[in-house]
Amino acid sequence: MSIIKGGTAGFKSVAFYSENFSSKAIRNTDGTIIINISKRKVAPKFERLISGIPFIRGLYLFAKPAIVMWKIYLLVFLPLLVFLLLASRNSERITSGSSSSILSNIAYGIQNHFLLLIVIIMVLFTIVIKLSNLGKYHGGEHMVDLSYKSLSSLAISDVVRQSRVHRNCGTNFVVFILVSYFVLSFFISNYSVLIIFSICLGYELYLVQSKVLVPLYWIGGLFQYYMFTSKPSKGHLEVAIAAYEALLRAERKLGI
Repeated sequence: MSIIKGGTAGFKSVAFYSENFSSKAIRNTDGTIIINISKRKVAPKFERLISGIPFIRGLYLFAKPAIVMWKIYLLVFLPLLVFLLLASRNSERITSGSSSSILSNIAYGIQNHFLLLIVIIMVLFTIVIKLSNLGKYHGGEHMVDLSYKSLSSLAISDVVRQSRVHRNCGTNFVVFILVSYFVLSFFISNYSVLIIFSICLGYELYLVQSKVLVPLYWIGGLFQYYMFTSKPSKGHLEVAIAAYEALLRAERKLGI
């Protein structure tokens, strides 16, 4: 079993986490690299229980960030949610041409063109990635992990030969959700139920790792390569390697 459980990239950093620790390497403006190691909290009993329940675990995975960062979600998403609910609820009582009717149309437009909305969000996100270092650190994150898992090496010469496409990238999860949404939309008319079922089914398909689903991983790989990662420089790889090495050292010390 791999020591490294996952990772994430930032605009100036790369982080990895294991069962016991999380490690984050940050590139300062002066070129130096700062590494922060922290002990991970033991997952609550109810969370460990949920992680073993098919379909429910996928929904919880989506809800967890909102639970952890509830203040940000409250400020950003709650007003939007309230607006959509009120606009939809009052749509039948609003005269055509009124400002509220326009808001209702926006709400229904989001519901009826969900996939198009996701595409727009992905394009905007891609622009941000390509114009910043985020994509380069993301690619470096993938390459470092693949190098260690396939070659047991973190040497720059080995890391640079690795692919930016990683099978466990969250992009693949999103692809499975979108495919599930498209298929289930032929059978489920209720928008809320459709979203919930798409997330639940998408996550289960993501966990299957079946050869039958390889074409979907190809799609996810294309998204990763052309949209969500960029070719990292030596400096970007150095940050990812520093975070990875620090995490391995922490785990090894714990095992002594």
